[in-house]
Amino acid sequence: MNKTTENTIAQLKRNGFGVSFYVTAAEALDALLAQIPSTASIGFGGSMTVNDMRIYEAFKEKGNAVFWHWYTNPGESRKDILRSAATASVYFSGINAITEEGSLVNIDGTGNRLSGILYGHDKVFLVAGMNKIVRNYEEAILRIKNVACPPNARRLGRKTPCAETGKCMNCNSPDRICMATLILDRQPAGVPIEIILIDESLGY
Repeated sequence: MNKTTENTIAQLKRNGFGVSFYVTAAEALDALLAQIPSTASIGFGGSMTVNDMRIYEAFKEKGNAVFWHWYTNPGESRKDILRSAATASVYFSGINAITEEGSLVNIDGTGNRLSGILYGHDKVFLVAGMNKIVRNYEEAILRIKNVACPPNARRLGRKTPCAETGKCMNCNSPDRICMATLILDRQPAGVPIEIILIDESLGY
């Protein structure tokens, strides 16, 4: 663990967040599987980090009731899954950026991920690799708009300037995915948040 990571973790803890550090994504997944009982219902917000770690599949195999709008079964609607995820006892999401000052910054298009982080669950787990750490809020926004959003827009097939150029143009496109920004400067009172920080580069 380098000094920047060490200082960031210390600042996150000072701001009231729980933090668990793992060297690899595999170690983090094993710890999560051991910590969360099979009786817990689990909701998911959109996250390439969570997807690449196969957290959804691991808990589904364990027997948990899992709800993620990225995965629908015949007869299920995306809206119904979003509602079930919103009321699950545990919620998983990624983090777009973590500042060295100990703040979390997320930008969303639909808003389900932001509301899921803020309220409605017994516990929230936010999973992130070291590539999400930035110096401050200004760098967080630059990172999200110019590093995370362009590939995400391309993945979703959105016709936005950033999908074409790889840079944010602060567009008014109907396909825009940057609709709402959530900044957590301290641990909110509504739900305990644990940050799962992994010593790898993960997600966008």
